[in-house]
Amino acid sequence: MKLKRMLAAVAACALLALSAGALAGCADNSEEVIRESLTEEIDQLKNPDEATLAELSSSIPASTLAQVGLTPDELINALLDGFDGTVDSVTVNGNTAEAVLTLSSKNFDEVQTALTDLQSDMMDNAEELQSMSADEIKTWAGQQIMTTIQDAPVETHDPITVTYERNGNTWEPAAGAESEIYGALFG
Repeated sequence: MKLKRMLAAVAACALLALSAGALAGCADNSEEVIRESLTEEIDQLKNPDEATLAELSSSIPASTLAQVGLTPDELINALLDGFDGTVDSVTVNGNTAEAVLTLSSKNFDEVQTALTDLQSDMMDNAEELQSMSADEIKTWAGQQIMTTIQDAPVETHDPITVTYERNGNTWEPAAGAESEIYGALFG
């Protein structure tokens, strides 16, 4: 399903945005540097500016969305609506650090289920759609997709621990950090 791939692309971009970039800091303020950087990344997803939207939109095929009357920015804003996160703690131990995050986001399992149900409903009620033109059906489908995403409940996920490693004076997410965040947000 194309929308499923789009959601996966958005998820990957959001995760890259959270873990992108290294964190510079010296030993005595490492905890603060990691906390501030993570908080800034979370804030960028909570209130995306044009640059963040452009970065997240870049992997979404705009032409596919345009067929149903949507733009990548509309889709991303709907997906991120309700997103929140907190850095619960940061513990530095030598050249490693662990940040505990609590994230809230749309329940993407429910979004996917609702979109699958929508597709089934369209097949089951094909005669109702026969009176509509192809453009009307596409516009209707786009509206249904947006309504489904906008109406999806926001849930707070179990806290996750993201490990960082010091590389010189720079803190970087350890291997697997993206997977931890991805798993928390998208199951």
